[in-house]
Amino acid sequence: MYYTMDATMTSRFKYGLSRLYATIIAVVVVIAVVAAAVYLTRPTAPPTVTTPTPATTSPATPTVTPTTPTPPATTPPPVERVLRFTNANVPNLDPAVGSDEASTIYFINVYDTLVYPLPNGTIIPHAAESWSVSEDGLVWTFRIRRGVRFHVTGREMTAYDVEFSLRRLITIGRGYAYLFIPVVDLNKTRVVDTYTIQIGLKRPFGPFPYILTRLYIVDSELIRQYIKKPGPYGDFGDYGTEWLAAGEADAGSGPYMLAEYRRGEAVVLRKYEGWWGEFAPNAPDKVVMLGTNEPTTVLTLMSKRELEITDTWQPLENYEAMSKISGVKIAVLPTIRQFYIMMNTQKPPLDDVHVRRAISLAFDYRAAIEGVNPYQRRALGPVPSTLAGYCPPPVILERDVKAAIEELKKSKYWGQLDKYPITVWWVAEVPWEERIALLLKANLEEIGLKVEVVKQPWLSVVQGLSTLETSPHMVLVIVTADYMEAGGMLVKRYHSSAHGKYQQNEWLFIPELDRMLEDAVATLDQEERFRKYCEIQHFIFDLYATLYVYEYVDLRAYQAYYVDFPATRGEAAPLLGYHMECRKIQVFPEKRAELLK
Repeated sequence: MYYTMDATMTSRFKYGLSRLYATIIAVVVVIAVVAAAVYLTRPTAPPTVTTPTPATTSPATPTVTPTTPTPPATTPPPVERVLRFTNANVPNLDPAVGSDEASTIYFINVYDTLVYPLPNGTIIPHAAESWSVSEDGLVWTFRIRRGVRFHVTGREMTAYDVEFSLRRLITIGRGYAYLFIPVVDLNKTRVVDTYTIQIGLKRPFGPFPYILTRLYIVDSELIRQYIKKPGPYGDFGDYGTEWLAAGEADAGSGPYMLAEYRRGEAVVLRKYEGWWGEFAPNAPDKVVMLGTNEPTTVLTLMSKRELEITDTWQPLENYEAMSKISGVKIAVLPTIRQFYIMMNTQKPPLDDVHVRRAISLAFDYRAAIEGVNPYQRRALGPVPSTLAGYCPPPVILERDVKAAIEELKKSKYWGQLDKYPITVWWVAEVPWEERIALLLKANLEEIGLKVEVVKQPWLSVVQGLSTLETSPHMVLVIVTADYMEAGGMLVKRYHSSAHGKYQQNEWLFIPELDRMLEDAVATLDQEERFRKYCEIQHFIFDLYATLYVYEYVDLRAYQAYYVDFPATRGEAAPLLGYHMECRKIQVFPEKRAELLK
């Protein structure tokens, strides 16, 4: 398409073109002016400068004074944290053989267990991360935690090690085997896979996790390397007992490992840095377990700061002396032990419940504490309150002479009590028991009973209690529960299976009580089991067959100024050995150094 321009458009075109020409001319002029200005303002060449010749005289050489460089600051090497404590003896090193206090402390620190006890009596996972039980209560399945490694081989713990440790303990039949032999069925125990084991039981046993605190897991492959044949255990020879007892090494995976065994003198442990659990920030690097409780030696070591914590077997006067040393305190630690005065219910006049009630009302419980053992705690019923499932008694007994005499009047022996003297035994190795026995004698003679007090060595007590005929009327004995639940004391003390053993002198022949005890421990539901325990405790209390004197406490002197001892704050389970769980104790060498200045 073509366009044509009219006159107006032509005029506008010419005007625009003239404007364009004018603009171009203006731009050219501006460029020319700027170029000229730039040229005219260029700098001229610089003037010639003559450089003066320097003087020929050499400058003086400056005198340099050498200086000694300041050495970089160095960090002093860390001071080793050492924890030393005494025991009544050097521990046995084999967890399938020992069960005394010193050995148990060693096992707790060197070996891992599937479960772990809390101060309140609760059992939680440890080397086992979880567990379950079948509906019939006969199969317990445990899942093993990954990453638990043994000290010597560095192997990871597996279900095979757990099965081996359980079978080894039961087969050897010593140490804590007595807890497992009645309930574990090895024929129904099997390894499911590397990290799963099923433990079969002969009968339902609700407190089973509680006794697993005493199954210490050993490195099965390491033990196999040192089995000596022939031996008493068939294909397993001596099961490695000789090698473990020699103290060359341990077979554990716990927070500490065996560093040195001084036969008859001490055991030295070293912190195991590869342990899977947690240490307190200032936990000891080195632990020395001394096998002596000789009072003079212990007192001297404490005064020289060469001992951090004492054993529990010191005489009261030694504790009093140590409490006067600057920085030393006496720890009063709860246990699952109880001190009883047991009455033989089959021997006249104690076969009459009214006589037994009279004795229970005549005894001065307060004087037994305040006048003999001021550190001890009053016991109120058949089991100590530190046990899970403890139940308060229906009444709290106090000394009431008038009420005691009224009870005697109801007995069939009233008017002829002088014909039935009562023999009371106390244990020669526990000197303060004599004072309790003499207090009892005075209390009972006040209400008309005739009493003979007899000092007996411990082995004679054990032998005497083995038969009904040789048992005394009354005996003073400290008993430790088998595990941290009420059933661990009730069955041990009052089931007829305990007849002939040191832990009972009541000689109760009550089938109903046996059935109640058996039913309680077979109950899987803990709440229901505890309800049954309470019923049993009241049943036993009403028999008035025992005087409940002390919930026994352990006493340990310790260097409170430079040792943090969690058990003194109730942060340790009252189960034997756990007060001395070294990974939780803290040692501060710098504070010790202050005391030595």
